[in-house]
Amino acid sequence: MRKWKVIGLLAALALPLASGAISRNPAPAAGAKTLPGGVVDGSADGFVGMLMITPDADWEAKWKTPSANIPRFTTTQEVGRGGKVYILTFISNPKLDASGHANVRCDLDVIRPDGSFSQHEKDLPCYQGKYPAPSTSLALTALVVEFTGDPGDPAGKWNVKVRLRDTTRHVEVPLETWFELKE
Repeated sequence: MRKWKVIGLLAALALPLASGAISRNPAPAAGAKTLPGGVVDGSADGFVGMLMITPDADWEAKWKTPSANIPRFTTTQEVGRGGKVYILTFISNPKLDASGHANVRCDLDVIRPDGSFSQHEKDLPCYQGKYPAPSTSLALTALVVEFTGDPGDPAGKWNVKVRLRDTTRHVEVPLETWFELKE
């Protein structure tokens, strides 16, 4: 029974994402904070990470708009049986190497309502390659996760934990959000 699918945006690893970058000057946060609709952000030494849960099946089309158009995503913390949600992972202001490349790795844990792991992944490539200018632009990472509320999946609160590592800056940003699978 497949509950999760990590959607690899391989193009995002090689392309600068300038067409989808949103200019943003993030304010440093003391730790990860939850915003309305299950959006979570956090920072460490200027490096910013953000998780967003959306039911928008067209999230990719919304993201791939000219940079002058700010994409609008619907956010949620609920999904019904048979429904889908997408957990999008964004970064801003990674430290760039001399050639303007970012190297961000990530860990992913998806935890069922009973506390067991549905998904446990370590050291995934989240963003590698040329970063859009300015470095404070918001970029979508390669870690996009699709969840389908299959029959047999336990109803209740599912936790999603992502640890972003800026390997050039040597900092980590832990992020955690959740959604509820409804009957």
